[in-house]
Amino acid sequence: MIRLGNALVSLERREAFLDGKPLPLGGRAFDVLAMLVRAKGRVVSKEELFSQVWAGTVVEDNNLQVQVSLLRKMLGDKRLIQTVARRGYRLAVDIAADLASFAHSPSFNLDPDLPPPSDDGAAVPVLVVDDDPSVRSALGRLLRVEGIPHRLYASAEELLQAQWDSPYACLLLDINLPAATGLELQDMLGKLDLPWPVVFMTGYGTIPMAVQAMRAGAIEVLTKPFDEQQLLTLLDVVRLRAVAAGRAWQHARQVKDKYARLTTRERQVFSLVVSGLSHKQIAKHIGTSEVTTKVHKKNIMNKMQSRSLVDLVSMHNVVAGCGSVEGQGAA
Repeated sequence: MIRLGNALVSLERREAFLDGKPLPLGGRAFDVLAMLVRAKGRVVSKEELFSQVWAGTVVEDNNLQVQVSLLRKMLGDKRLIQTVARRGYRLAVDIAADLASFAHSPSFNLDPDLPPPSDDGAAVPVLVVDDDPSVRSALGRLLRVEGIPHRLYASAEELLQAQWDSPYACLLLDINLPAATGLELQDMLGKLDLPWPVVFMTGYGTIPMAVQAMRAGAIEVLTKPFDEQQLLTLLDVVRLRAVAAGRAWQHARQVKDKYARLTTRERQVFSLVVSGLSHKQIAKHIGTSEVTTKVHKKNIMNKMQSRSLVDLVSMHNVVAGCGSVEGQGAA
């Protein structure tokens, strides 16, 4: 979603909301708004608006004025759309992508039990996100010729609205996307706990930008135009990493699901067991008998589907890494 003052706009879905309530914008009004948003602050001339919104139709100037007036009223702030005398209109506000609206997006419902792809990564799709149609077309053609599964998206919002259940994928992501940058999208994907490796593309990147991307976990930053063979070789490596990352994500999610079945007391005993305490020491710590402690441990082993203390320690490390481990105080 794109934020304009108190309004949220989705160009892909052709929807607009003000303070959470849908705005009943007509087709012409939305087309005018979409052109102003895509212009990103540039003045859009009346001629451009007429040629795009009323293509092939002869209309009077006041038709455009009516749609602009309607937009100003609907968006709740007349200052959002500025009239530039004898030139046209422009948005007088910075366009910001409200990626937080996707923090709990149902579109990404990754399946922890999905069968993993083959070790060679041949089935791992490449998700291309670039606002330049020519770049998307060229990359789509290259990947199609090479038999690489892929999806093409024009914006961060479009990707976030896609339906996905597989933890196995990788991203070929333009840094300089409209509204939300590639770096902002990368950060949001991390918050959504998506394990997809990222390769950035940029036509005019800077060293600080590249450093920021790599620190955030990007595999590589490619400068456009790049060599096709170089890209394909890199994607071979990245797709292999996607297999490993997806499997690690699935294992962690499965361990977390098992841990969620433990009672509060069992979680407490779990932490004490993996810390190396004996049954006697644990019983004293939590104020119960050794027999009861052994019962707790047996239940833990069964629920976690663990065959050894080594397995338990490994699982506990996974849960701790997710921040789900509860304290060891008395319950």
